Amino acid sequence: MFIGWMKQWIVDLDGYWMDETRTVRVYDISSSRTITVIQRDHDPSLRSDLYRCNLYWKDNSTLLIGWANSVKVCQVEPSETQKAAALASLKDQSGAPRFYVKITSIFNTDFFICGISSFGAALVVLTVAKTADDVSIGSRPQLRVLEAHGEDYTLMLSDILTLRGYQEYRCNDYHLDSLADEGLYFILSLKDFVVAKPRNDDDHIAWLLEHERFKEAVEAVIQSKDLKKYSLLDVGNVYLEHLLELKQYDEAAALCSTIYKNEKDVWEAGIYRFAEIGQLRAIAPYVPTTRELVPALYEMILNEFLHHDQKGFLNLVQTWPSYLYQVPAVISVVTEQLVLYPQSKVLQESLSELYIYDKKFDKALNVLVEIGSTDRVFELIKNHNQFTNIHDKLEALMSLNPPVATSMFLSNVDKIPVNLVVSKLKHRKNLLYEYLHKAFQKDPTLGEEHHGLLVELYAENAPEHLLPFLRTSNNYSLEHALNVCQERKLIREVVFLLGRMGNTKQALKQITERLGDIDQAIDFCKEHDDKELWEDLIQSSLDKPGFITVLLQNIGTHVDPIMLINRIPDGLEIPGLRDSLVKILHDYTLQISLREGCKKILVSDCYSLLEKLNKLHKRGILVSEDQVCPLCERRLHTNDYRVGGDIMVFNCRHIFHEDCVPESSKKTETCSICSAQKRGTPGSS
Repeated sequence: MFIGWMKQWIVDLDGYWMDETRTVRVYDISSSRTITVIQRDHDPSLRSDLYRCNLYWKDNSTLLIGWANSVKVCQVEPSETQKAAALASLKDQSGAPRFYVKITSIFNTDFFICGISSFGAALVVLTVAKTADDVSIGSRPQLRVLEAHGEDYTLMLSDILTLRGYQEYRCNDYHLDSLADEGLYFILSLKDFVVAKPRNDDDHIAWLLEHERFKEAVEAVIQSKDLKKYSLLDVGNVYLEHLLELKQYDEAAALCSTIYKNEKDVWEAGIYRFAEIGQLRAIAPYVPTTRELVPALYEMILNEFLHHDQKGFLNLVQTWPSYLYQVPAVISVVTEQLVLYPQSKVLQESLSELYIYDKKFDKALNVLVEIGSTDRVFELIKNHNQFTNIHDKLEALMSLNPPVATSMFLSNVDKIPVNLVVSKLKHRKNLLYEYLHKAFQKDPTLGEEHHGLLVELYAENAPEHLLPFLRTSNNYSLEHALNVCQERKLIREVVFLLGRMGNTKQALKQITERLGDIDQAIDFCKEHDDKELWEDLIQSSLDKPGFITVLLQNIGTHVDPIMLINRIPDGLEIPGLRDSLVKILHDYTLQISLREGCKKILVSDCYSLLEKLNKLHKRGILVSEDQVCPLCERRLHTNDYRVGGDIMVFNCRHIFHEDCVPESSKKTETCSICSAQKRGTPGSS
C-alpha cells in the first residue's frame, strides 16, 4: 500500500507493512531504505493470527496503528538535513534518511481493536470487548470514537453493533474501512456489511422521539440550525399531546408559548384544543396579547374565569388590553353574574374596570364608591378629569381616604370650591376639620370665611393647634373665639384673645390666678410694656413669695425694683431674697456700664461726624462754564474782563456774581435763596 506526500520536498512514494517479526516498518521508496521500525509493545501472548495489526493513514503524514489492545499515533516528519536541503533548493547528497517517524500518542485500551480510522481530530476504532480469559470470542462489536491524550485517551461515544453470528466471531473476523472525509465507515463481518455515518440533527431528534424523550427533542430542535426533516411545531405538538394525555395541563400550556411563537392560526387552534378539554384557565397566562387573535377566543377565556375563578377574571381584565375583546359583551355577562352574586366585591371591581374601558366613568365611579375603593377611585378621578361628577360624592370620598381626598380637593379648588366641600361635610365635623386644617396649612387665605368654624373644630379635635391658628389668622370673631375657648377652659388661648381684644388686665389675671405661671405673666407684661400692668402684677404677687422671687430676678430692666421692694410686707419670708437682690444690683451696675459705654460711643461718633462735615465744607466747589448766576441769569464765567468780576460761593452750593449779592447777605454770609426758603416767602421752592 502506498501514499503520496503533500510537502514540496516529499514527492516520492513511501511504503509500510508489518512483517513476521511483528514490527511495523515504514519504507522510503525513493531512497530504497527503511526509515523507521515500530516495535510491538503489547502482551506477546496476543498472537498476530488472532489479533492483527490494523494500519490507517489519516493524512499524508499521520499513521494510525491499532494492534490488539494498543493504539499508536505516528507522525512522519522530514529530517533536519532534508529541511536544510529544501531551504537551499539543493538535492540531498549526504545519504542520510530523508524522514523520521515520531510517535505522538501511545496508549493501551480495555478492549481489542478490529480496525482503526479517523473522525476529524478523533480516532474511530472497531472493537470487541475482553472476556475473563482475555479473549474476544462471543462479544458484541462496538464502534468507538476516542480522543488521544499522549499516554491516555477519552471515550467520546460508543455505539454497539448487532451483527448475525457475533457469538462465534473473533477479533480478526471483523474489518473496518472508511471514507473519513465523507463521513462513511464500512464494517464487514462474515455475514453482514454495515455502513455507518455520523448522526445528523434530524437523526438525533428521530431517536429522541422514538424513545419518547419529547422534552429533550424540543430542546434539540430549538438549538439545532440545520434541520431538514423536523420543525419545532411538529415536534412540539407531539410533546404537547403527550403532556395532555398525562393531564399535565400547566406544563402543556407553558409549552404552547414556546412552540406556537407568534403564529395566529396555530394559537387559535391551540386555544380551541384546550377549550375542548376544559383547560382554558391553564393556557390563559400564555395567550399572546401583543398580537390580536379572534375576539371570541379572549371572551371565551374570560367567560371561563368568570364562572370558575372571579379573582383570575379580575386579573385578566386589569392586565389584558381592552381592545382584545368586545367590552360591552363582557359587561353584559358580568352584570348577569352580579345578579347571582350581588355581594361579590371582586365582580364589582371587575365591572368598574370594564366601565372605564367603555368610557362610562360615572358608572365606574358609582361602583368604586359603593365597594369602598380607597385608591382606584381617586386614580379614576384624576386620570379622567371627573371632578365635576363627584360633587355629590364628596362626603363618601372623604370617608374612604381623608388624606388623599383632601389633597385632591385642595389641588383642584377651581373645580371643587371650598364652600362646596364645607357644605357637604357640615354634618361630619371630623372630616370637615381634616379638610379645613389642611386648607389652612396650604394657604392661610384659603377658605378664610370659615376660620370662625375652624376655631370650633380646632378646640374640639386638636386644641394644640388652636393657639398657633389664633396668632396667625385675623379672619375670625374675637368674641366668638373667646366664648369657645372659655367653654372648653383653654386658658392660654383665652389669655391671648383677651390681650388681642385690649383687655390686658383680665388676661394678666387669668395668667396669675388660673395658670399660676409667673414667667408667662412677666412675658405678657414685657410684650405690652404697660406700667399699670406691672403694678397689677406686683400687687397680685405680694401674697405669693415665689412670685416675688421671680419678679425680683426679672423686672430690673423694665421696672424700678424699689417699687416692688417697698411694697413687700414686713416679715414676709421670701426664698432666695439675697440672691435676687444681688442680681438686681448686678443688673443695675450693668445698666450703668452700658449707658456710660453708649455715651462714650455717642460722643466719639459726634466728633468724628463733625470733623467729616467740616472737611466736606472745606472742599473745593466746581463751577462749570455753563453755570449762570441765579439772580442775574448771566454766565458766571466770561472771557471779557470788562464785564467780568468775582463770584461768591456759599456752603449751600449756590453761586452768585459778587456784584449781584445783596449787602445784607454779604454781611451775614447767608444765601439769599436759602434764607427766602426758610422764611417761606413767595417764590421759594
